[in-house]
Amino acid sequence: MSTVVIATPATNFDVQKLAADVYAVIRKEPPGFMVDANNLLIIGPANVIVVDANGAPGITREVLAALRRITSKPVRYVINTHYHDDHIRGNQVYREAFSGVDFVAHSFAKTYLPGEGAANRKNFLEGAPQFLNQLRDLLKDGRSLRGGAITGEERISMTSDGELAGFVLADGATAEAVLPTIAVDDHLTLQSGKRTVEIRHLGAAHTAADLVVWLPGDGIIATGDIVVSPVPLVGDPQSHVGAWATTLQKIRSLRPSIIVPGHGPVLRDDAYLATLAGMFQSISAQTAAVVKRNGSLDDARKTVNLDEYRAKIAGDSAVRQILFANYVAGPGIGAAFRENGGK
Repeated sequence: MSTVVIATPATNFDVQKLAADVYAVIRKEPPGFMVDANNLLIIGPANVIVVDANGAPGITREVLAALRRITSKPVRYVINTHYHDDHIRGNQVYREAFSGVDFVAHSFAKTYLPGEGAANRKNFLEGAPQFLNQLRDLLKDGRSLRGGAITGEERISMTSDGELAGFVLADGATAEAVLPTIAVDDHLTLQSGKRTVEIRHLGAAHTAADLVVWLPGDGIIATGDIVVSPVPLVGDPQSHVGAWATTLQKIRSLRPSIIVPGHGPVLRDDAYLATLAGMFQSISAQTAAVVKRNGSLDDARKTVNLDEYRAKIAGDSAVRQILFANYVAGPGIGAAFRENGGK
């Protein structure tokens, strides 16, 4: 008799082998407002390099358990691609399990996490229960976030959002922000046996402190939230829309054959990256034109036309349309307006 394993928010991932001794841990949530980070596991002759932790210690403990089913070697480095909670709050699990572990991140994380990061986290912890209650009420009443009746796709997404948010609040609310022990401004190269692991800051994008992890011998790159599928995550003021396209083109110039995004499935070509680069370039150029004629932010929101990219990225999906409005059009135009000197 087979055993049916019920996925919980902590175990809702697949482990995919990408190359010899290289594995991706890919989250399985449907598109929604609540996400948790993918991970990359690089197993060397003596130890392991892990890319990104997670939004709650309980999730990272399950990732570590999956790693231990592959190897008993200790984790030597944890690389955080950037400083947002869903990529760093599981760091303490590795610190508790491995006495010699180092945490690698952009140097700005040392300043951000105890300052602005702590304030942002406080706001999240105070606001998230209200969001959860809103989701529960909408689900109970069968109503959409856009108004009107909920679709089946929206119900699945909102249910997942509620489950993951509830878990992170319960398990991760008191999780410590572990600061980097090794700071990177431009690049750092690690050697894992014969495998070269390059940690690079290619430019601002999702944040000013994004790192990628590039395995040139394997053609594998972990991008953090520079690449998020199916809808990118843009923040205002933390994201840098004008530079994002250039940073994406630098990733494309490496010619990776396997792309592990911060969230979403593994990509086997760069077509989606090309779409994102074109979109961010368009947002920046159109918004700059509004600023040049002394237009307001409201003018920019009315005139910047993203129909082409909304169709490519969101299509006719109600959930993706909501995410595009909240994570691309709104903050993307706002960030571009600020970057281009709008007043």
